[in-house]
Amino acid sequence: MSRVKARLEGVTPKLALLAVMYGAVAGLIAILTFSGMQWLQHIVWSSNGVLGERSPIQIATTILIGGALLLLISRIAPTEDLATVLKQAGDPGNLPRRAVLTTALAAIVAVAFGSAVGPEAGIIAVVAQLSAIVSRVISRDAATQRAIGQAGNAGALGGFYASPPGAVVVDGDDLGPQNVLQLAAGCAGFLVFMGVARLTSEGGATFTVPVTDNANLHWGLLAVAVAAAAAGLLFRVVHDGMERAVARVQPWVATAVGTIIFAALAAALPLVRFSGHHELGDLEVLTADGALSMLVLVAVAKIGALALCLVSGWRGGEFFPLVFIGAALGSAISLVVPGLDLGMAMATGMAATAAVGWQKPLAVLLILVLLVESPVALALVIGVGVAFLVGLLVPQGEGSKQGGRAPNQGEGSKQGGRAPNHGQGSKHTRRGPKRDSGGKKGSLA
Repeated sequence: MSRVKARLEGVTPKLALLAVMYGAVAGLIAILTFSGMQWLQHIVWSSNGVLGERSPIQIATTILIGGALLLLISRIAPTEDLATVLKQAGDPGNLPRRAVLTTALAAIVAVAFGSAVGPEAGIIAVVAQLSAIVSRVISRDAATQRAIGQAGNAGALGGFYASPPGAVVVDGDDLGPQNVLQLAAGCAGFLVFMGVARLTSEGGATFTVPVTDNANLHWGLLAVAVAAAAAGLLFRVVHDGMERAVARVQPWVATAVGTIIFAALAAALPLVRFSGHHELGDLEVLTADGALSMLVLVAVAKIGALALCLVSGWRGGEFFPLVFIGAALGSAISLVVPGLDLGMAMATGMAATAAVGWQKPLAVLLILVLLVESPVALALVIGVGVAFLVGLLVPQGEGSKQGGRAPNQGEGSKQGGRAPNHGQGSKHTRRGPKRDSGGKKGSLA
């Protein structure tokens, strides 16, 4: 009990009210940003009212234009990966606003022009800019500013992922009394995000999987979980390998070459475009057609596309693409295992691939349990459980210690034009005065 009280020390009614209010604001900004990204994507890709219906040449050309825009944006300031932006947004008093601004622009371009990443980086970067403004207006106290920044992160992700507790553990895979303000902000952000989404018919990020009325546990779900966890490991291996290769060249070269390769891949296999969130229905169609080889091909190609986009400056999140990969493998295995329910197989695959690839099993479980509007909780637990065991058996790489994200690809580094993990070598690195011990009071960390 004393430990709980110690962790709650500094949580005042004023800070609690501030966290709830700003979490709600962050949820509103998140849904507006997300809706704007979806609108731009529709403008870029729609043909006769149908999203994504383009010829291979049109697909390649569109992606190449997006890559050219990323090169122009990178000339303003280096962009950051999602993990770095999350950390920077949690301390708005020291936010490198120029780099975060270019990250927001790069992430919006990435989503609009069909990159195989999720929209989280753009959402967090936009909220971070607002957090910097609000924190400076409300208070000069470092602890209060951090409270605002962390409430903004929780409110935005709590709404987008439709899971306040999942948003809290995204940045540490831990949930405890010290996170009470973040949880409150996440709940407020969730209510506002989902409320606006329903009013505007956006629907948010929630989705369903096709579960039959008589669906039950099946031994095949273990096979799905193992295969999907292996896919998550493959993503980590491919991503780390590409990361090492890209570190040897200038950032603009990585973006240019990566864009060309991704454009060719997307032209040949259009399903590798986008985050995969809205493409889950295509997997059901392929499954109904018995397209086993195509489902496996799509999953493998999506792994390469996701890793390629992440290391070549197409800023975004990997959660939804990993969910798509796992769903594709689950769909494929449901075709070869008699009696295996498609929806249960998809859910198990989603959880296993995302938990291993994202290296955040608790966050994945808390997010998917609330995000998937289907009765598949047991399937999700099986997928995450197998992923957790895989995490114990397979040692995490160096990148996983820093949140499992790609190194910064900014140009401000002293190490051959590249910054190390989380932008530590960037010219935008925070070098503010050291905080006193009292600065921890009221923090949401």
